Amino acid sequence: MTHKIRISAVSYTNTKPFIYGLQHDSIQDQIDLTLDTPSDCAQKLIDNQVDIGLIPVAAILSLPYWQIVSDYCIGAIGAVNSVFIFSNCAIEEAEEIQLDPESRSSNNLAKVLLKNYWKINPKQIIDAPDYAKSTGI
Repeated sequence: MTHKIRISAVSYTNTKPFIYGLQHDSIQDQIDLTLDTPSDCAQKLIDNQVDIGLIPVAAILSLPYWQIVSDYCIGAIGAVNSVFIFSNCAIEEAEEIQLDPESRSSNNLAKVLLKNYWKINPKQIIDAPDYAKSTGI
């Protein structure tokens, strides 16, 4: 039996055209497609659990070896409005920030903004046990 190509793709709305293409192409019998969060896609590729991953660009730095397979990407020209920082105080007074465990790219962007734009260094929490409760998810 031939080895199926293991692919991990992000399960968000902006990947639907990509996923549709994979699921409706002649290669569908040659692949094992899983839908995951961005961080899980990256971790599966890092851990060699998949052969191909649709991963956030920030995750490339964690890969010992990588190769871009095509010039297709999920991108935008202009504002996307998909990364937000919410606070119950002025951002300059924030002592800690709870980062999204599903998005390395959002977390890296938040870190850059906190350090270089707001010039603050709040404690960063990434794997809070009450993440869903505190974010209203």
